[in-house]
Amino acid sequence: MAVVDENTYRNLAQKDLEHLLHPQYYAPEHQEPVIFDHGNGVWLTDVNGKKYIDGLSSLWNVAVGHGREELAEAASKQIQKVAFTNNYTGFSNVPAIELAAKVVSLTYDNMGSVYFTNSGSESNETSFKTARFYWNLKGKPEKNKLIARERAYHGGTLATSTMTGLPPFWKYFGPLVPNIVHTQAPENPEDSIGEPNSDGEYASWIEDSILREGPETVAAVICEPVKGAGGVWTPSDSYFREVREICDKYEVLLIADEVITGFGRTGKWFAMERWGVQPDMVSFAKAITSGYIPMGGTIVSRDIRDALKDVPADARFMHAYTNSAHPTASAVGLRNLQIIEDENLVQNAQEMGDRLGKGLREMLTGHPHVTNIRQLGLIAGLSAVEDSDSNTPYEPSAGIGFAIQKHLREEGQVITRIVGDNLLFAPPLCVNSDEIDQILSATKSAIDAVTL
Repeated sequence: MAVVDENTYRNLAQKDLEHLLHPQYYAPEHQEPVIFDHGNGVWLTDVNGKKYIDGLSSLWNVAVGHGREELAEAASKQIQKVAFTNNYTGFSNVPAIELAAKVVSLTYDNMGSVYFTNSGSESNETSFKTARFYWNLKGKPEKNKLIARERAYHGGTLATSTMTGLPPFWKYFGPLVPNIVHTQAPENPEDSIGEPNSDGEYASWIEDSILREGPETVAAVICEPVKGAGGVWTPSDSYFREVREICDKYEVLLIADEVITGFGRTGKWFAMERWGVQPDMVSFAKAITSGYIPMGGTIVSRDIRDALKDVPADARFMHAYTNSAHPTASAVGLRNLQIIEDENLVQNAQEMGDRLGKGLREMLTGHPHVTNIRQLGLIAGLSAVEDSDSNTPYEPSAGIGFAIQKHLREEGQVITRIVGDNLLFAPPLCVNSDEIDQILSATKSAIDAVTL
């Protein structure tokens, strides 16, 4: 049943076009937007009354699903106590203290403290600044460069856009920030060492970059455990163990950008647990509050925490956001993590992710227009191609990915995201087997309808 009539929808759509600038805005693709009204569990309902499975947890963030009254109640109770508190040095609040301790207890064994932010972009910016600050404290100010990877996404500030290894995010925003460099494939493919990731990347490319820049100039390497917004590219089993060894060899900090993978998405609380690797810093956001209130953060190792504590007065850590450790966001974060624990959603993510991955492989392996099906926990992707035998891509002008996405939304009632002709999936951690099966059926129908 429609929430609004057709005239009201048209009026809303027109006001939207005139007054609201959207992320990744391109007006020709925004003439008839889906305008959401409410949600429940993995389901979203638009103002026209149509229901959709939220196949990407909105933007990878609605971990516990929509309509959770527990989170609304947690926010309401805290807001009624206090609007906001100054959390600069000398002040604090109870929810932030408790949430910081909880996050540290859930993450890698070497972690010590949390700096709270408002978004993943701010978290990655904080991680980079902290890496530079740390090396200055260690008497090595020349270690100020950051190495990022091709196809990685790290945020929307100028620095994090520069970190992002996706050129469309750079266009018209230059000049970019100096001293941020990207890995690149060697001219001779035989120079790549190790086991490749699903996008053909090798850990040796990071070592090549460190040596090219000079190890004495490199502060940190930043990596998403799974390259999410760049197309859901999963790592080989050995990749991050090799990266950790490389960083240790050259005294370079390893930053894990777990904005997408943190808090259960890969079937572990944090993704690098899967390979027994401990980073030096962890950037997070999204699922910490399941998107109900904006929040992010940077977790630092005990070594970095102790270095920040043991400084002279003129070396104060002058990094601040007004809303860092916001009490209401912290209260929601605490309640959200309790839901994830109480409902065993990390385990459910692994089980439902395996069901999704198995279903995609059973239905689409051997399909003439599908290749490179990848899945890690409850995050998956696949590539649509002109010819799967030769791995020949479609011409960009064909718009195959967009057509599949549209069919999924309009015919299959599944909202998801594309990167070119790569189809991405990451439903809420609370998804059940019937909902996974609907995603699978809708995906097969959409791909067949568009490509055959």
